[in-house]
Amino acid sequence: MKNVFPPVPRTPGLNPFLDFSTYVPDGEPKVFGSRVWLYGSLDRFGGGYCSKEYRAFSAPVSDLTDWTDHGVSFSTAAVPWSDADLYAPDALYHNGKYYLFFCLSDGSEGVAESDSPAGPLGNARRITLAGESIRGSDPSLLSAGGKRYYTWGQFHLNVAELGDDLCTLKPETLHTDVLTNDDGKEGFHEGSSLKKLGDRYCMIYASEYTEACPNRGGRPTKLDYALAPSPYGPYVRMGTVIDNDGLDPETWNNHGSVCKIADDWFVFYHASSNRSCYSRRARVEKLEVDEKNGVIKQAFPTTNGFVKTLLPESLTSPVNACRFFGGAYVTETEDGRHPAVGLSAGAGFAFTPARFSEGTYALTLRHRFPAGGVLRLTLGKRHVLDLPLPATEDLKEETGSFIADAGLFGVTLTVTGCGDAPGELDALFFKKTE
Repeated sequence: MKNVFPPVPRTPGLNPFLDFSTYVPDGEPKVFGSRVWLYGSLDRFGGGYCSKEYRAFSAPVSDLTDWTDHGVSFSTAAVPWSDADLYAPDALYHNGKYYLFFCLSDGSEGVAESDSPAGPLGNARRITLAGESIRGSDPSLLSAGGKRYYTWGQFHLNVAELGDDLCTLKPETLHTDVLTNDDGKEGFHEGSSLKKLGDRYCMIYASEYTEACPNRGGRPTKLDYALAPSPYGPYVRMGTVIDNDGLDPETWNNHGSVCKIADDWFVFYHASSNRSCYSRRARVEKLEVDEKNGVIKQAFPTTNGFVKTLLPESLTSPVNACRFFGGAYVTETEDGRHPAVGLSAGAGFAFTPARFSEGTYALTLRHRFPAGGVLRLTLGKRHVLDLPLPATEDLKEETGSFIADAGLFGVTLTVTGCGDAPGELDALFFKKTE
């Protein structure tokens, strides 16, 4: 008889900060009143990019670990001209209504509206320019100085002012090639998001910028930022905000934006899973931002998300890891588990530093290693435990003990011995014993 274990407990607020089975890439955060709202695409596990639905999510500004899934806010069933998949959206509050600007996989773009930030959204209509429907991808909206600026495009970025009807762009304001991926330029791939940073305009974008290519051709795993005195430019690339490389062996793109919530800045982004470009989950990192001088210090993927200080007891799932190596990755099973798989010799994953107290801990691993294996636990740079895992075709739990010093230590699990068949690790549980 197979062993049956309870679901792995999820620590609220850790990355990825939504439910593990919720795959939301392309996140655009907005503060409406006392809540933060996240609008993004919706991936389906095992599928390709996006789907035919959006979902809305929100959390109180006072507790960013407490996210609510408000369900489907919009679908292609409400789009009169297309049944294509819905790509990255953005949202705007204007004159008592909430507007969602969307694009579809056929290249068309539109806007829908609702009395609620959660939707449902209706009255979908096309975005037009000089009487023609625009084509492109990844719309972004910024309301500033009584005007609304609309950005869109892939490889070549367009900016124009949006009219009072919120669906007509003013032709006389159109600026093209504001950012591009041309040689020697800013490495613009897609996913523009226009913000204000002090008295400057700040464009966040998925970047393929590299120093060597020159300035183009890399996988767009980075969110870069560029600054300008006007929404139309000229923009100067300033640096990278976040890079999701290392969160999955096949990571391909990134998309997200920055947001000031109360007194703190955050970058919302995504990372793929399942050793694929797809099945992307929403993630977040706190930022150090100098608004006066227009400087965003690069952040790096963490386990923390919205949690300020990690405790080892909070680390329960490999999904919360901030780095995978040696071919390891997380997947989703038919019975709703989210194990790390591909665990052969040299493979593993790591979490950002957790605060240990001095003393003895027990570590329990829930695993399946058909040919057996050994997992090494490293705290910081010190190996503290080599835990043999007996061969098993079913999930099994194995416990070992180790002595920890007091302090903050990165937590790394590495397979140091393994038979011919790679294993999987379903859960881990730390417990202070003395």
